[in-house]
Amino acid sequence: MQGDSAEECAEIQKSKNAEDPLPSMLWGLDPVHGVFAKLYIKDILELKKSCPIPGVFFYKTHPITKVDILGTIVQKREREKSVSFGVDDGTGVISCVCWKKQRALENIKPAKIADPVFTAQIARMLELPYLYRNFYDKTSKISTDSTEPNQQGGKILSLQRKIKQFLDQTRVKNFYQQELEAIDSLVCIAQQNQETPCVSRQIHEVFQEAVCALQEEGVIFQKVAGPSKLYLVTDEEKELHNATLRIIQDDSTRPKHVEKGCPFLHIVNCVRHSYSAGVSEAAVQRVLDRLECNSEIVSTMDRHYTAA
Repeated sequence: MQGDSAEECAEIQKSKNAEDPLPSMLWGLDPVHGVFAKLYIKDILELKKSCPIPGVFFYKTHPITKVDILGTIVQKREREKSVSFGVDDGTGVISCVCWKKQRALENIKPAKIADPVFTAQIARMLELPYLYRNFYDKTSKISTDSTEPNQQGGKILSLQRKIKQFLDQTRVKNFYQQELEAIDSLVCIAQQNQETPCVSRQIHEVFQEAVCALQEEGVIFQKVAGPSKLYLVTDEEKELHNATLRIIQDDSTRPKHVEKGCPFLHIVNCVRHSYSAGVSEAAVQRVLDRLECNSEIVSTMDRHYTAA
């Protein structure tokens, strides 16, 4: 059985998000990125979720977006629109979903493999140790020194990561940029590798770039645009989460969405209408990922979502 993407495993993700071993701009240079990674189910369940980019997970230093699994079906639960299977490969059990109407409309491979003499399983057992030894367990040796645009870019990236750590540890719900600029541990990063003492304007510009990058990731957003520039932390804004969940619960039962679920852009438009016009697509995606991790919604193909 083939998993559609590593994101399907988010419901059973137990480990905390990890700092990404590589900047996202370098992920495409990793040979594992973008392919169906053939991993043991135990390792899939322990993948680390990427901080900046939804739908990307890490096995050690390798970015994973899709997985391919093969095992024995040990559980089955049929629902109105889907069938859930528990697949066991001897290292663990993972849940997979097959969508009934979607499978009838699309010409895709079956979920079940006829293998009476275990030919496929034996081939898999021989293949996986080779893949782990030669690819998955090898540390990515992509150099970041020559690919960083400049020292300033590296400084902004470091500050961006440190701010995310600060927000995660303190669980603050909102902040002004000048409040971050008063935190010594953050200011030290903004001043690093500086041959001459930084003036306040230079520090402010570095913080401004890092905050803009966090907005692009969806980590933070502005509910109301204006000179005050109050930033809300997406993961802590419960009102946004509740509004998004209500939209999906209500609209996924409508005739035009009942088959595949609510499309992503429809959800974004509804959130902007009912909650705030300033919410970015990246922030909405981050909320959807969190709701799916909590098993409150389910993602279908082509970025459609339905209530769990």
